[in-house]
Amino acid sequence: KQWYQRRVAITAGGSSLFICTALMAKKASPAIVKALDNRAKAIHNTMSEGKQIQLAAYESAIAEEKEAAASLEAASEIFDIKRELVQIELETEYRRRIKQVHQEVKKRLDYQVELENAKKAFIRDHIINWLEKEVVSSITAEQEEANINQCIANLSLLAPQ
Repeated sequence: KQWYQRRVAITAGGSSLFICTALMAKKASPAIVKALDNRAKAIHNTMSEGKQIQLAAYESAIAEEKEAAASLEAASEIFDIKRELVQIELETEYRRRIKQVHQEVKKRLDYQVELENAKKAFIRDHIINWLEKEVVSSITAEQEEANINQCIANLSLLAPQ
């Protein structure tokens, strides 16, 4: 009988414990569930936050790599432009030197022409002076007198008209 009473007491106590637990679970479960959900969300957010930070870091690294690739493409264009500028500068310097050589050669040729003209003028003046001197020295007093008489005769013929 004691066993039976104990069994009933245990059963009654167990069932009352079960009922109390069930009632407590029914009453307290929304708050507990809410607290546990909040805790789970906080843990999930913390883990997601790290993941989002890593994703943002990877995305920024990808963007930087794309910018670097674009800058490398632009760098090749810049190098081409600089190469062309150097070629233009070389061409300009070449043309400037060619012009300078042309001017120097022209100066020397002009000097040579002037020198030749001066030599010709000197020779011409010398020949003219020599001829005058020779002609004057070759005229005798008789020839001069005959020449003057001829001139007077020519003038007298011209006068009556």
